[in-house]
Amino acid sequence: MKFKTKIDWWLHLLFVVWVGFNVWSIASLINNEAGSLMTAIIFTPLSIFLIVPIWLNTYYYLGENELLVKCGLFNIAKIDYRSIISVNKTRSLISSPALSLDRLEITSAAKSGGFNNSVIISPKDKQGFTEQLKIRNKNIEISDVVRPMSQAYKFLMGGILAVVLIGGGLLFILGEREPMVIIQDHSIQIRAMYGLRIPLADINDITLLDQSMREIGAGRRTNGYNGAAWRGHFTAGLLFVLPDSSPTIRIERERGSDIFISFRDNARTEMLYYELAALDTA
Repeated sequence: MKFKTKIDWWLHLLFVVWVGFNVWSIASLINNEAGSLMTAIIFTPLSIFLIVPIWLNTYYYLGENELLVKCGLFNIAKIDYRSIISVNKTRSLISSPALSLDRLEITSAAKSGGFNNSVIISPKDKQGFTEQLKIRNKNIEISDVVRPMSQAYKFLMGGILAVVLIGGGLLFILGEREPMVIIQDHSIQIRAMYGLRIPLADINDITLLDQSMREIGAGRRTNGYNGAAWRGHFTAGLLFVLPDSSPTIRIERERGSDIFISFRDNARTEMLYYELAALDTA
């Protein structure tokens, strides 16, 4: 007897977004947009061999002598009915073959696959599932009380949330911070998110454009940051700009895309341009 996994609505939404992202990456690759090749190489195989199979092929099969837990392309656990001790409701966030937070924790006397004496699942029909388990082993204890998360697990989840929030904050700070341009003997170094070093011999031309980057047209962002500031790879080139600030410096390179730079202070942009224009790039 086969029981499908329950899937929470927010996971449905996440799946749709993920599929849309993959479609975009493949379309970008077809259009030869910069940065799309690596995106397609990483995420498309991940979708084909992991995400989509998990979505379509996660279920729990009650066989003659054992419970089979299937997740995607893998058999996660095979549990002999005689070894099952209890089934408890839980809302644990621990990684498991379950696509809902409305979960059941099955505790057994023996190790189950890669799980140490317990496995968490989320059958769509929980009542029917537990009734069928009870038929196969009448000694299984079925509890309707939701098992609370341990203090250690709460601490772990709080730590993960803190890392995510701090990481997001640092990303914002680095993205919004203005670039530092350092002129060296044989190169120009840009210190910023997506910063780089440009050999002077690789520069074809340096021009000062009267327009802002928004007026020039950045095109599609392929791999970068686009908050109040724009940093990274766009269709137009490698950007270190404020989109509505003008003028804008354009550095044309022999190898690689053009580089655009602008600051909040227009005078600072002009001063940097004159310093760069005075360089011997021959």
